Amino acid sequence: MCLISDRHGGLIKAVREGPDFVSPHGVHRYCLRHVCSNFNSSIKNVVLKDLCWQAGSEYQLRKFNRIMEEIKKQDVKAFAYLDQINKEKWTASHDGGWQCGILTTNMSECINGVLKGARRLPSASVVTRRQNRHGMNTHVVKIANRECSCGKWNQFGIPCSHAQKVCGAYNISAASMVKDYYDVMAYNNTYSKHFEPVQSEDYWDDPNFQLVHDPTIRTVTRPGRNQTTRIHNEMEWRQTRARQEAQQQQGDSSIQENVS
Repeated sequence: MCLISDRHGGLIKAVREGPDFVSPHGVHRYCLRHVCSNFNSSIKNVVLKDLCWQAGSEYQLRKFNRIMEEIKKQDVKAFAYLDQINKEKWTASHDGGWQCGILTTNMSECINGVLKGARRLPSASVVTRRQNRHGMNTHVVKIANRECSCGKWNQFGIPCSHAQKVCGAYNISAASMVKDYYDVMAYNNTYSKHFEPVQSEDYWDDPNFQLVHDPTIRTVTRPGRNQTTRIHNEMEWRQTRARQEAQQQQGDSSIQENVS
């Protein structure tokens, strides 16, 4: 299991104290959006924040190192801030394939949003469209090891476009190259175990600490209904900006076939 969250002290402590939540049974990863948000709160530089996102979401180690060198060139303190965070926790290039390409807690936020809007409505289908572009980079595909130098097969567990091209050239089913944990049987096994329900609060163990109210936090009463949608913060990047970043990324097309 891979748990993705922010770097709240209570969460980190709970994960560390969990005797069973250790590799290979479980790993803890940091939400990249929260890392970038905390980074920007400390450094206060939007350009460096964008570079932080690029570094964390890059699957190739050489590109990650190149981006980090650019951050170091622009601000040594910004580089030191990121360098002191365990790279396995927040970068796709050092993750080891645990996150399967999911770098943020957006998935849970999306679920919350869907549940909020669908309390009295039927669920709607969502159609996504992908646009594939071609670049001039050459990547090495190793079918036997189920890996590609682009890093996407290693990260997602699903053959990338380069691997699918090689599979087609050698009459190999690309579907057979998908990692086992995407199999229907593996999915069923995930939920075949017994889940303990949360008991009533009366049965909870007494905490060994005292809850103290923060007097600086006040509940503001306003006329009308209470707000149910969370307040947006600086992490809410505009879609146009994300689209511009995607357009600036260089695609990969050339393939060096290697089936050894």
